[in-house]
Amino acid sequence: MNRSLFFGVLLFLSVFETAAGKVQGRVECFVFIDTAIPEQLALFKQFNREYYSSPTLQQLGSMTFINIGLQPLANTTTVPLINDTTGIWVRKFKPQNLPAMFSMHQGKPVQQALKDTREMRQCLQGQ
Repeated sequence: MNRSLFFGVLLFLSVFETAAGKVQGRVECFVFIDTAIPEQLALFKQFNREYYSSPTLQQLGSMTFINIGLQPLANTTTVPLINDTTGIWVRKFKPQNLPAMFSMHQGKPVQQALKDTREMRQCLQGQ
């Protein structure tokens, strides 16, 4: 009886450690868009549909969109959207072209230009 209890506790601790490691190792991705540009708004909406319908993507990491357009967009989506009307996020990350994606690797932001949602999914997968 003691042996099975011991192995049960070991199993629980190993599962807990694995789950905690996955949470700590989550990827953070930030995408800068201007929702006044129809193609960029469409890219945001497309990724939001993909993210909403995929629990796997949601568990891999966090994706935050930052709208630098002058007209704020209501945040009624699955993917968080920040309306950067004061330019705080732009000053912090300094995106070169839009849409631009930043991912955090080893505490440093890495920037890349975006063409489609495939690159966003890859970012969440740590690629």
